Amino acid sequence: MLNKLKSLFQDRCPDCEQKLISRQEDMATIKHCPDHHYTEEIYNQLGVTIVYHPSKDNGST
Repeated sequence: MLNKLKSLFQDRCPDCEQKLISRQEDMATIKHCPDHHYTEEIYNQLGVTIVYHPSKDNGST
């Protein structure tokens, strides 16, 4: 029960469901998939979130 509740608050990759790896930089918090399917940059001071989803962008060129 506790593991199910804990999993609700973990950020996961929308493609492969792996737990996102997070790191804090000067201006941003960056979360990314270990297999590079998904990256999210959060700039709290600016109120901006940038999401990179390269697996969805590959066929658009």
